[in-house]
Amino acid sequence: MTSTSKGADFDEAAELKALQKDAQTLARRLESLSKLKPGDAKAIDALEQALSGLPTGSDVGNAVDELRKRAQALLENARAQRAADSRSIESDFLRKQRESGETVRESGEGAWRVGPVEVQLDRERARARVLYNREAVSAWSPIGKAEDLSSLVSGAIKKLSEWAIPDEDMSEIFWAAYEHLRQTSKGGAGSATRVPLPEFYKEVRVVMTRHELRAGKPDRKLSRSEFPKWAFLHNLDRYRRLVINLPADHRLTLETGSQNDHQKGMSMIVNGLDAKDDYKSYCYVLANSGAAR
Repeated sequence: MTSTSKGADFDEAAELKALQKDAQTLARRLESLSKLKPGDAKAIDALEQALSGLPTGSDVGNAVDELRKRAQALLENARAQRAADSRSIESDFLRKQRESGETVRESGEGAWRVGPVEVQLDRERARARVLYNREAVSAWSPIGKAEDLSSLVSGAIKKLSEWAIPDEDMSEIFWAAYEHLRQTSKGGAGSATRVPLPEFYKEVRVVMTRHELRAGKPDRKLSRSEFPKWAFLHNLDRYRRLVINLPADHRLTLETGSQNDHQKGMSMIVNGLDAKDDYKSYCYVLANSGAAR
């Protein structure tokens, strides 16, 4: 068996291929018994032949231990190599984004806002994921080249588009959700002027389901049985741009809330549509009456 090389001569693909080859060789020496066919007249002769090539327990144990050591060394070398390469991959990706005219803005250590999304990088493990308003749209994925990052971003933007509620439906759904929460507040019918954003998010899901069921049979399969938080926040940002075109008595706005509200976990991050804009944190939704937006 070959040993895993280190340093500048390390070739991840070649090392992995060699490791697989030796593992397959060992497996073939063990699989002869599993291929025997009970009841076959030739089974005993086949068994005798299989035994002649069957390795001893110590041989198998030593071979497995050697494979384990090589696999561990390969893993460590590959991680180190990818971490070393991740900076250049990141720079290449950001350069291409800027050249394409996309807004790029650093938003933290290992994080970049690119257009409507945020790319978060784990440089040590050479992987990345995409967020919207700090909510994960994609899972962590390994990154080997700039195109991998571009693919992650385009995939996330496509998901945002697929979960976008049509403008004409969104204004109706949001207003109905707000009105229901306002009318059913603990203080009595119609006493609430603002409702917590987490409750508003839940009620929007309820109203969406109600609207969809009204449009078809009651046993129909819902097209949006899920509604991720990032999808809600993306639609909320879209609504905030749309609201200026709505009737004055049907406009909703957001309110920041107190420090205590934020500490209770009531706040949500918005303003992610454009990387040039700063993120903002709000706790409440209310009918437009001159409150801060």
